[in-house]
Amino acid sequence: MSTLNPANVAHAWWRAIDQADFGAAIRLMAAETVIDWPLSNERMASPDMWKEVNAHYPGRWAASVRSVVAEGTSVVTRTDVSDGSISVQAISFFTVEDGLITHLVEYWPEPYAPPAGRSQWTVPISSVLAD
Repeated sequence: MSTLNPANVAHAWWRAIDQADFGAAIRLMAAETVIDWPLSNERMASPDMWKEVNAHYPGRWAASVRSVVAEGTSVVTRTDVSDGSISVQAISFFTVEDGLITHLVEYWPEPYAPPAGRSQWTVPISSVLAD
């Protein structure tokens, strides 16, 4: 049984993703873990299925956790992820019980241009962060 708290489990999982060590990532998952990607309407019914999906991805992800919110067995991470050509912020909802991930729901939204007509009330976040 792991001594890692839920937030540390999520951090360790993302470190494994950053290192493309999918074996290490699934060792942080219970055997019955279900992984859902609602935006693409996909469910992986086991860590091994998740590992195969990622092992067959045509690129290599780099991941940097931007923020973590944890309470009880629930952890939410916002992570910058890039394969060199695609850069997204992944939003991941982990359920961690007894030191293992038991459910993972991930949203990998693609960036998009803001709708026309709002620019008088908004500024690009990147311009604010650059200061």
